[in-house]
Amino acid sequence: MIMIKKIEHTIKKHHLLEKGDTVVVALSGGADSCALLLCLVRLSDEYGLKLVAAHFNHGLRQGQSDEDEVFCRSLAQKLGVDFFTQRMPDPSIPRGVSPEDYFRRERYRFLDTVAADRGADKIALGHHMQDQAETVLLNILRGSGLDGLKGFLPMRDCKYIRPLIGVTRQEIIATLKETGFDFREDSTNSNHVYLRNRMRGELIPLLQKKYNPRIEQNLVRMAEIVRRDDDWISMHVDSILTSPRIQHEQNEVSFSAEYFKSLHEALGFRLVKALLEGLSPEGRGFSSAHIQAVVDLVINSPSGKIITLPHRLRAQKEYDRVVLHPKIQERTADYEYPLMIPGIVDLKERKIILSARRGEPKEVDFNCVGRVYFDEDKIRVPLLIRNRRKGDWFEPLGTNGSQKIKKLFIDRKVPGGERDSIALIADKNSIIWIENMHISERVKVTHDTKNVLILEIRPL
Repeated sequence: MIMIKKIEHTIKKHHLLEKGDTVVVALSGGADSCALLLCLVRLSDEYGLKLVAAHFNHGLRQGQSDEDEVFCRSLAQKLGVDFFTQRMPDPSIPRGVSPEDYFRRERYRFLDTVAADRGADKIALGHHMQDQAETVLLNILRGSGLDGLKGFLPMRDCKYIRPLIGVTRQEIIATLKETGFDFREDSTNSNHVYLRNRMRGELIPLLQKKYNPRIEQNLVRMAEIVRRDDDWISMHVDSILTSPRIQHEQNEVSFSAEYFKSLHEALGFRLVKALLEGLSPEGRGFSSAHIQAVVDLVINSPSGKIITLPHRLRAQKEYDRVVLHPKIQERTADYEYPLMIPGIVDLKERKIILSARRGEPKEVDFNCVGRVYFDEDKIRVPLLIRNRRKGDWFEPLGTNGSQKIKKLFIDRKVPGGERDSIALIADKNSIIWIENMHISERVKVTHDTKNVLILEIRPL
């Protein structure tokens, strides 16, 4: 069969199969999936394949769906292939989800389950050349970017393979007739309620008749060209994602706005898309408008600007830093602990341990990391370790005046989401120490200091 040679070429070109693979074949009963199963059976000896036929009964066409299942079971038995089937447990469609999307998701979940149970290496799908042309044209109508214009891939996630991608529908029908194998016709394929069916039955024939008889082949060739260019962009985006330019922390990712502005516009757009999809539960669900909104935030918005996105995500600009969160963070609760002298406080809110003790001036070493020194005689006890409160003020080291903590944080460009969690030490008069910053001018150690308070900070 000529079709077998085309399939072998596709398998070798895209490295779809390895010797000894176990392959789950998605079998609907239609011509495409029947031809796929037949051809893989013919190739099974050459590749040492173990084949499993899997049929998902959507239960949508009354008795026809059950007849499809009976037909698929019979075909699998005839070809000596193990057969698995499942009926869709709940045909009701969740709100906000398109029927096609929901059914496809349930079908893939079933195929994944069969593959896991049988230890399969690959899942073979029956998409052919016309399916690819329709997908590309549909994405053109939707205004898709490169990701849509490249159509579906010969192999996705090193698991889902499409051996028929280089074969036409006409070749599939001819092969089944030549070998004497029957197939099922899905009555919903003629229902023009679905956009894809209208394209297949109306738009593509019109384009072939009036504009270009080779429109399908040209769309497929365009998809191959776009896929090549898209792979190059994806390679560069992947290198950025794994570089120190992107900070990955629990439940968030962040990057420098200035670095982002240095990227080519195409890379920047794709980087945002990849970051958002990496945070979403299903790895997708963002339109071009969502991605453009984040890009505009990075390039044009002032610090403090926040935008909300699908999947309960938000993007926030904090000075030069852009942060993508999976959900809106709530304000840190107030905390407050007494600090005795001597004394130790395990500050779980900041994951640090603070210990205070008395010392002598000769112990003072300003180069010692993790130690802070105060003139104890200038401190007005009691001391409290806490986060900020409204009206807090501070005398920055090296100045003669006071400053509100709020303004100090703004001047030091402390991100808004971090300000409420930062640890402070307050005496009776004012704040005398700010975590990771400096101490108050009022309590600094001088040549006249006689009694030193030593504060040690270490990880909890």
